[in-house]
Amino acid sequence: MNCVVADAGPLIALAKLELLDIPRRTFGQILVPQTVLDECREQVYSRDAMLIGEAVSSGLIEVRADVPWPEGLREPRLDAGELAALAMALQSHAGLLIDEARGRREAAKLGIKVVGVCGLLLFAKREGWIAEVAPLLGRLRSSGYYISPALRERVLEQSGET
Repeated sequence: MNCVVADAGPLIALAKLELLDIPRRTFGQILVPQTVLDECREQVYSRDAMLIGEAVSSGLIEVRADVPWPEGLREPRLDAGELAALAMALQSHAGLLIDEARGRREAAKLGIKVVGVCGLLLFAKREGWIAEVAPLLGRLRSSGYYISPALRERVLEQSGET
């Protein structure tokens, strides 16, 4: 993948970790539908929203107008941001950065390659961009970002941090 469309959840998580550059370093281009950006900015004064805004201003993240859902395809029941990200990934022939399970399942049905925050963190560790995954997962957890215990355990195993 040389391009990825991002949903709000992973962008917010990466902002919490101050690692918004990881998707760009990994994929080259990060596209974000306007609806997703709006979701990210709902808490206007949060540090996460400010960091995402800075990433947009600096060109790290490219915001595009939402695209319509493709005619002839059943529209899945997802929230507006997930649906916008999925539609853009389809139109752009890009991967999808998403953590929400239902959105991941729908993307898989449509043949879209999917990656989540945990997968990005594993890749970043393998590339030497971060030293450890465990503390970052701990920070996400303490900030209220949900990662299932089973996924956390798998990620720590794969990172060699068990």
